[in-house]
Amino acid sequence: MLFSCITQAHYAKSRVIDQQLEQLSLRDTLYFQITDDSVEVEDFLLNPAMHHAFQLVGEQKKAQIEPGQVVWLFVRLQYSGNTPLNSIIHYDFPLADQVTKVLFDRQQQRLLQHYHTGSDYPFAERLLPTPSFAFPLTLEPTQEVDIFLKIQDAGLVPLQLNLWQQEHFNAAQTQLSLIEGIIQGLLFALVLYNCYLLLRRQRSLYLYQAGCYLSLSLVIATLSGQAFAHIWPNQPEINSAILYVLSGLTLLCLNQFTYLALSSFQRLPWRWLFLLNQFLSLSLLFSPLFADGQLRVQLLLACSLTVLISNSFVSFTHFLQGHVTARFFALAWLCLLLCGGLLMVSEFGLLQLPLLWNQGLLAALIISMTLISYHYAHHQDTSDTTSHAGAPSLSQQSFGQLFFQQSNDAIFVTSETGQLLQANSRFYDLTGLTAATTSEQATRSTTTLLEKILPDWALLFPQVIQEDAPVIMQLNPDQAADNFVAVTAEFISMPGKEAEKVICAKLAPLSEEAYSKLRQQQLNETDNLTGLLNLSSFIALLQQALSANQAGALLQIDLIDFKRINDQCEQAAGDALLRQVAAKLQQELANQPLARVSADTFVAYLPDKGSQEAFIQSYRLLDELRGFRFIWQEHIFRFHISIGVLNLTPADSDASLALGRVAQACQQAKRKGYNRIHMHQPDDDEQPIKQSEQVEWETKVRDALNNNKFVLNLQYLKPLKPEEKSRYEVLLRYRADAGHLISAANFMPAARKAHLAQRIDRWVIEHYFAWLYQHQVQLNQTACSHLNISAASIIDPDFIHFVADRLHHYQLDANTICFEVDEYIAVEFLSSTVTFIQQARDLGCLICLDNFGSGLSTFNLLKQLPLDYLKIDANIMRKLTNEPLNMAVIRCIIDMAKSMGIEPIAPFIETEETYQLMKDYSVTLFQGYHLSKPCLLTEAFEP
Repeated sequence: MLFSCITQAHYAKSRVIDQQLEQLSLRDTLYFQITDDSVEVEDFLLNPAMHHAFQLVGEQKKAQIEPGQVVWLFVRLQYSGNTPLNSIIHYDFPLADQVTKVLFDRQQQRLLQHYHTGSDYPFAERLLPTPSFAFPLTLEPTQEVDIFLKIQDAGLVPLQLNLWQQEHFNAAQTQLSLIEGIIQGLLFALVLYNCYLLLRRQRSLYLYQAGCYLSLSLVIATLSGQAFAHIWPNQPEINSAILYVLSGLTLLCLNQFTYLALSSFQRLPWRWLFLLNQFLSLSLLFSPLFADGQLRVQLLLACSLTVLISNSFVSFTHFLQGHVTARFFALAWLCLLLCGGLLMVSEFGLLQLPLLWNQGLLAALIISMTLISYHYAHHQDTSDTTSHAGAPSLSQQSFGQLFFQQSNDAIFVTSETGQLLQANSRFYDLTGLTAATTSEQATRSTTTLLEKILPDWALLFPQVIQEDAPVIMQLNPDQAADNFVAVTAEFISMPGKEAEKVICAKLAPLSEEAYSKLRQQQLNETDNLTGLLNLSSFIALLQQALSANQAGALLQIDLIDFKRINDQCEQAAGDALLRQVAAKLQQELANQPLARVSADTFVAYLPDKGSQEAFIQSYRLLDELRGFRFIWQEHIFRFHISIGVLNLTPADSDASLALGRVAQACQQAKRKGYNRIHMHQPDDDEQPIKQSEQVEWETKVRDALNNNKFVLNLQYLKPLKPEEKSRYEVLLRYRADAGHLISAANFMPAARKAHLAQRIDRWVIEHYFAWLYQHQVQLNQTACSHLNISAASIIDPDFIHFVADRLHHYQLDANTICFEVDEYIAVEFLSSTVTFIQQARDLGCLICLDNFGSGLSTFNLLKQLPLDYLKIDANIMRKLTNEPLNMAVIRCIIDMAKSMGIEPIAPFIETEETYQLMKDYSVTLFQGYHLSKPCLLTEAFEP
């Protein structure tokens, strides 16, 4: 009775099928309808009005739907054959989120099949192991069936359906897989080719080209469904967003390659155009984080066309400037634009092209990109070939060939990366090399030849460029008779290529008298171990800059663990560490003055750099050195650093005082913990950290632990809803003899250095848990208490057992206890932190990551730590309303946390403006003096 009305429910054209079937498009009798996602097939079968709402597809290629909507496809088939027919219903849209197929037999008035599949389900759940959606259909003689397809996706949904005989479908899928395999093989070969060019040329643009081909290969595999079938078949959550991530990465790499390849366009206003393209590509790359499906589709189309059109315009402008490679480059980019545009138009349903046309366009697009890459590499081969290898001489462009070859000085030319490009005959005579040896090395992009001649070149090269006076280097004894030479060098810009520079250097052999004189001068000015400036010469250089009122910034870098490494191994290990760190700093700071001023301390002067640029440079140094591993014999060491930053102002006129202030900033960074940066503030001068204070605080902390002189305070965490139970953070204070309370920030550095931090954690837990047990009324009014945990407790495997014992002893609910772990601890001791968090959550305790955003950790950290709460770094919150960048960072942190099911906490709420802003950002927990100041335990619960 329920389906008795279906025969008259909808007048639809029936598609008559016989046994002579290969491939049949059902477009002529295909109907569609857009409904809410709550509609099911029974609604059409029981409601004739809804069934009559279907309309013929006709010329319409795709349907655009909003979130919460679905597209229904409907077709009626009538089989006129005499024997059963095994066929395949094929819906070619591999990226659809969900596809539901329902088969209704009109003669028997019953549903025969009801099947769900799509990108939201594992690939193994599909009826047929094909990248697109294929459903088996067996038709009996004279059978008439209705086929319903429910397609759920966010964006454009193709309106198409095909019927295949099974053997023809298998053959077509095999042919398609073969074509796609050839295309993927070509792309993989291009990745290897550009990796080879990267190793050979040592130029980063080939890395971007290889990344472009690799990501494009994954884009094609995603569009065809092959990626879902073979790369992440059991992870359907990846399939919904990976297309936009890979497309953004492809455009990002392609745009960066063009920017690096066209050096004459690396200045304003062209640079802004490339930066705009980078911004659009990054927006597409991260679009799954902030945009729904329909907006992502529009962003994909806009970004792709913008990047392709703008880069084609730049290549055409390059052609108008008359460069050697311009014509070929411009034509290849034009072809790339046309092929890419046609493919996008076809994919978005605005132009219907046969499958072979799409494959041909894709092949033409790849060939265009190949020609761009190959022609640029070929041009570089031609331009980089040196005169002794038989190619046009670089000297013909830079200086007179006659002067170059007949000069009594040994002259050579090298690239910025150290590749020896050219040398004169005097150079061969002095070094003992032959032209054949140099020619053999000419096609290599490594620095082995130059470093073989001058082993100290990589270490002393920045000093050579910085100083006007010659720098002494020792020739390799196996290559030359003379041991020492004086080296002078300078950068020279290539004609017509402002962004490309080479180094022109001169070698002069030294007599014993000249060597002794220059060596003594060099020892007086440089550090004997690292070759950097020493303290006196750095002070003289800095004083000269300050006297000229030159703006800039000072950095001080301290190696915290140097003494431990030096003591554990031997002095030779410490010397090797200092030399390696010096080389790393020289590499990162390029031509900036750099000095070693004590055993484990380096300082750098950044001329004409403001505080923001100095901070960026400091973060780069921190990132580079924090990931560095020092290997000595069988030992592998990680070490920690602290960086102090001082922004020089016109009031700074004394170099020694400036070095003292940056040293104070570095000490403040050490007080924050490992791997921290601190910008010098005016009040830092009033709080010098002295060794005597360290010893004094250590004594006070021990006395406080033994005699219970610590005091516990609570600070209220205000929830968004007033009716919720109270939340508090437990804060430790030291009661001075005068009766006033001193914050933990004043004594915890001394406690950590004296290895007392774990005892303090246990004291806090013991006394706070005991207080809760004795005050059941206050306990019932508390939803959660936040306790800070030190690194020493996290890495101690017995600490979690102590927590479990105290919870059981005082009969406390573990869900009311939340442990706060500082971000820098989680990054530095990641493995121990993960173990501690898992054990604490097994007990039932909650976990909060404190000071998130203070260091260089990435959001990937959140994936590795199972968290309940995330507290934003107070330093970012402090300047929230004054710096738009901080507002963007906080918004990003909040959105990321909520997307992962982590509740964000906004600390340092000092004003009503900040409080309202955080509420607008959908934060539900707040902490700060504007809402509540820390108070004693008993005072926290007073009305």
